[in-house]
Amino acid sequence: MAVVVAAIVAFGFNALWLGPLSGKRWAAEVGMDAASAGTPLPPILVASFAMRVVSAAALAAAVTTLRTSILGGVFVAVLLWVASGLAVKLNGLLVARRSATLFYIDSIGHLLTLVTVALIVSLPRGQ
Repeated sequence: MAVVVAAIVAFGFNALWLGPLSGKRWAAEVGMDAASAGTPLPPILVASFAMRVVSAAALAAAVTTLRTSILGGVFVAVLLWVASGLAVKLNGLLVARRSATLFYIDSIGHLLTLVTVALIVSLPRGQ
């Protein structure tokens, strides 16, 4: 149940992050007109939610396997972000020469999503 709740919260957070919080700037950085981007198509939304479920399940598996506390779950999320998300985003910045602004928007959004998911999937352990 925690995985589903975490996926829903992560999906909602990403809608806010790439919507009202940083959507206009993100769209400009990827070369997209925010007005013409509109609402994503249903298949994109379904795929995005499915990715959130997989991510939440993987993080829950890590937290459960390590038998960690809530704070430990957050630590696992940060480690996963550094090992995968940050490395990929940094590669985009350095090799693909994407903008630093896009790097920060994507990286911070990814980190906040992982930490939020970690908090939710760690709560049932409650240590």
